Amino acid sequence: MIVLCFFAQGFAQIENLNLRFGKYNFQTKFDSAEYITTLKVFREGKKIFEEKYYDLIPEIKNADLDGDGKDEILIAMYSGGAHCCTNLFAGKISKGKFIITDSIYWGNSLFIMKDLNADGKLEFTGVNDVYAYIFTNYAQSRFPVLIYAYKNNRFVKVTDKFPDVINERLTDLKKELEEYKNFRCEEAGAETFNTDAGAVKAILAAITEEYKSLGRIEEGYKLIDEFYKCTDSEIFKDQLRNDFLLK
Repeated sequence: MIVLCFFAQGFAQIENLNLRFGKYNFQTKFDSAEYITTLKVFREGKKIFEEKYYDLIPEIKNADLDGDGKDEILIAMYSGGAHCCTNLFAGKISKGKFIITDSIYWGNSLFIMKDLNADGKLEFTGVNDVYAYIFTNYAQSRFPVLIYAYKNNRFVKVTDKFPDVINERLTDLKKELEEYKNFRCEEAGAETFNTDAGAVKAILAAITEEYKSLGRIEEGYKLIDEFYKCTDSEIFKDQLRNDFLLK
């Protein structure tokens, strides 16, 4: 069951929220001139929390994230703009107070919350957009899957625990790569950004990270050697190893 699916774009108009979870009331007020949202939490009419954020707050949800029978509060925040940025905050009610416990920075990624392995606990699935604009334009950039769980009041990265999800993404990326099987390398020393060579590097980078999550990173570099035979191949591989720690 998907509990929350937050789309980071398209919020041309934001409504102020007024939501009740048990004895607690969550209210937001957005100041469009200052681009600030004020979040207030009340317990039976008494204010117990107030904070201002330089973000929109399009959604607030409650869900039992860790299967302990107690709901956490999820607050999605969006900075606005063409390609950025989404954050997800988790909080809880403790001793009559509302406390923010942790957050995930998603960048421009969409995400869903779903129990992926039917263990009664929820995971958050999106993509790692760290490769945006690195090898080519945003439209041609490609991203590996990224999965978090919520444990002990913290978001924990658990991507490697879900090989089926990773392999599904790998299959899609390899299909895209095949569309470039006749791509042309650029001349030695030439810029590859916004070229087919740059698009190929973007796909291969995402594939290599997927293989790292599977514990088979050598297969990513083998594919690079087989597919990307351009003069900057070694520079590209060094960039993945040193800048993105794919080793």
